Amino acid sequence: MMPQSGHFDMNVLVQRLRRLVTLDTTVFDEVRTDASATIPAVVVVVVSTLVAGIGGWFWWIMAGFGDSGKVFVQSVVVGTVISVAIWFVWVATTYVVLTQLFRARADIQELIRVMGFATAPLALMLLMFVPGIDFGMALLATALFFGTTVIAVESATDAPAGRVLVATAAGFAVWAIVLGLLTTGTKTWAPGIFVFDRPVDALRDIANAASYF
Repeated sequence: MMPQSGHFDMNVLVQRLRRLVTLDTTVFDEVRTDASATIPAVVVVVVSTLVAGIGGWFWWIMAGFGDSGKVFVQSVVVGTVISVAIWFVWVATTYVVLTQLFRARADIQELIRVMGFATAPLALMLLMFVPGIDFGMALLATALFFGTTVIAVESATDAPAGRVLVATAAGFAVWAIVLGLLTTGTKTWAPGIFVFDRPVDALRDIANAASYF
């Protein structure tokens, strides 16, 4: 049963997420035209990103790098806010490429709904703390996130698959590059997989400093 417009039904949200877990992509066709799914879609974006941030923070603690309180505030709290904001830029970028470059049909609210539900795989980054599969799990979550988003966008436009891929990839590039630049050897303003950049950058900074002596 379709929920009434404007009514947040948690049971419907959970059922749709369960269907996505079973790879039932008809969920995208359903939420695309369901105006009441806009807020739940944004909730999925926020929660999935937050869970990814917590996974990155767990990994940081397990790695024993220290300064975990600072990393929690920067990566999990602030990083989630920034990541969600950049995700909206991703949606806008995809919309502009589809409608202005490819002259395809697309509705920004429909894209928010379908792409919002497509962020669910980010929650897999919670398992980043597991030794031996940390980076692999983060990479898998990111790949599934991108792949699911491509399928979601395809359901909300009449553009052919190749152009959908280009439009989605353009937005993804903005999201990934900006968040990547926000992580340095001393700061981590991005959640999840981006936490890996901080110790790498820190070691690079130390190596560069040593080269001057």
